[in-house]
Amino acid sequence: MEYRKEKLFCKENFKLVTELTEFRMSVWITGFGLENAVTGEEVLPLFSYFNLDHIEELSEEILEIKFRIYPSGKKNYTVKVYPFSKQFEYEDKMYSTDHFCKVIIGEDLR
Repeated sequence: MEYRKEKLFCKENFKLVTELTEFRMSVWITGFGLENAVTGEEVLPLFSYFNLDHIEELSEEILEIKFRIYPSGKKNYTVKVYPFSKQFEYEDKMYSTDHFCKVIIGEDLR
């Protein structure tokens, strides 16, 4: 079984990295992160407890990411990520991707 995968987006400028992690017996989480494929710069760190449900390229500069956070996994989150500017939109407000965890869960876990 391959645990780590990569997929290119935004005209191959950005790389989505996903990694399967066994959260508890038979519950697998697809953690995700985003990096600049050209420079290797981190846009979003790899979150092993955020489960990627869906990613869609809305345009050449915008990604929509749908995910859940474990251990609960009941609430669905949707963000629009603007990787070129290292920003994301959540609940109609713009933030720096440096503050992704703090905005989504209220604390910075880096």
